[in-house]
Parts: sequence; structure tokens; C-alpha cells
Amino acid sequence: MTIGTLDITERQFSVEEWLEFEKQAEVRHEYYYGKLIPMPGEAKKTNRISKTLVKLMDDHLLEQGYEAFYLDVKAEVLPNGIYRYPGMVVAPISDNEHEYIVKQPIMLVEVASEDSSYRDRVKKRKEYFKIPSLRYYLIISQDDVWIELHVKLDDGSWTTRYYTEMEDVIELEKFNLKLDVASIYKYAKG
Repeated sequence: MTIGTLDITERQFSVEEWLEFEKQAEVRHEYYYGKLIPMPGEAKKTNRISKTLVKLMDDHLLEQGYEAFYLDVKAEVLPNGIYRYPGMVVAPISDNEHEYIVKQPIMLVEVASEDSSYRDRVKKRKEYFKIPSLRYYLIISQDDVWIELHVKLDDGSWTTRYYTEMEDVIELEKFNLKLDVASIYKYAKG
């Protein structure tokens, strides 16, 4: 399927067409109600933070029946409507319905830059909070020690915790896991 840049902005895509297009696209695109949104390349700092978080959590998550993905794995936010590329997504190991898409995210992570901060903290947060399976939304600033953890409570409401010191410890009760903020930022600067 050969599609020019102009065609991308002018036409509606089905989810299946988007998935096929993504397999050969040089730039990733999020899917938003049939429109493709180009994703800028990730800064090294952003990638280091995501990779470090996966390394810190992966073995423990697998023992608990969950799996962590980053880079090119997509998260279904709204079936047939919104699909995103989060910095990291955690899902049950049993979420294997689709090869490229996580359909039951339990945790979504975005590493926010100055350019993406509003989108991650406002627009995506509104979208993500509507995902029935989601329990955690973690936003990590790539430039400052600033982490927001949004936690879904048993009654369906959300609460937010902030971590702004390297000595802080993030507790993810559902996974029986604690993360040191210093460990998350350990390799951020390279």
C-alpha cells in the first residue's frame, strides 16, 4: 500500500488500513477516529526512561501475570476510534487477542517533554481515564524530577500522587511493586 503524505491528511483510514500502513511507514502514526497523527521521533532521554522502567518492572510483572511493552506496541483507547503509542503499556499476559495492539491496558506510561506535556497531562489523560481496564496512568517528566501517578480507586474515581524528589518511592499496589524515583531517572541523561 503506497500512500503519499498528502493522502494521509486528506483521507479516513480504517483500523485495518492503518495497521497495514504502519508496518511500512517510516514515521509512526497514532490513530484518531480514522485520521493518522504523525508521531515525532523520540528523544534519547525519553527512550532511556521508558527502557529503564521496563527493566525495573519486567521480571516482577511477569511473575504477577502481566507483561510490559514499549516502543512500537499500540494501546487501544477506544475500539475503532483511538489507538496510541504510549511510552510503556502493561497488560495481562492473557491480552493476546491482537499481535500489535494491547486491548486491556492495566497501566499506561507517558514520558512527557516540553512539547508533549499538555497532550499527555490533559488530552490523553481524559482519553485514558475512560479505558475500563486501566488502573494506573504514570506521567514522567523527562526534564525534571516530576512524576504524576494517577490511580483508579475501587469506586471508579481517580486520585493523583506526585513524586518530586529522588528519594521518593512509587508504590503500585496492584502489582505489589515499589519503584525508587532515583532508579527511574538513573540513566536519563546518558
